[in-house]
Amino acid sequence: MPFPKDPFAFADALADVLRLPDEALAMSYLYMNKYLRFHRSSTTPDPLDPYTLSLSTISLASKSTESPRRLSSILLPAHALLHPSSSTEQQPLVIPSPTYDTLRATLVQADLILLRVLGFQLHLPSPLEYLQRYLERAMEGVDTVGEAFDEWDREAKDEYGVLSEIMEGRMGRRCRAKAVDACRNYELANLFSARAVALGAVYVVLEASRLRIEQGVSEWVKDIGSGKVDNEDFEEVVAILRKT
Repeated sequence: MPFPKDPFAFADALADVLRLPDEALAMSYLYMNKYLRFHRSSTTPDPLDPYTLSLSTISLASKSTESPRRLSSILLPAHALLHPSSSTEQQPLVIPSPTYDTLRATLVQADLILLRVLGFQLHLPSPLEYLQRYLERAMEGVDTVGEAFDEWDREAKDEYGVLSEIMEGRMGRRCRAKAVDACRNYELANLFSARAVALGAVYVVLEASRLRIEQGVSEWVKDIGSGKVDNEDFEEVVAILRKT
């Protein structure tokens, strides 16, 4: 059984086990980075250890992204990830048991602490909210010629193996992966708008795909971002994303 080396790896693995969508994992990263920022500027001791924090972010993110999971569904695989059964001293978590009751109470308390730090604002702006529109705008003039696949009905798409939207294609998947990873970055999660991060993710993916934009970068940012993304912020985001 794999063993997570850090809280982010723990969240990654747990999200996959729970079959959570990208939106939930990205939101959990945002929660984690907001919490870390709060306690970096706080003089009070941090009440949550890194793995309890990671577990709580997954718990709350599953709710805020409308993909809720029962506490038992979260705690059982979480315990297994942190305590591999290969250890002769470790017994698997069972329900009911005093250990489960303690872990459940710990998670409920951690959720309350995290909620307070977030100001009870569970919906944070996420880069994933803007990715599709930015990628569609970036590809205008290419995907609007030829066959109008977006106008096909579901039955026809299924019959001929046509993807339902641009985000399901290779470039869309790469943009999603880049944007989710960006939420994991402390600077990108705390210092830049979700729009800037989303636009930066699309630009870096186009760049990595060896696709050049037709106009100047500043004009492209204004055009694709509808004038809502600061050019300097965009340049900083791209510089960080190129390193990740």
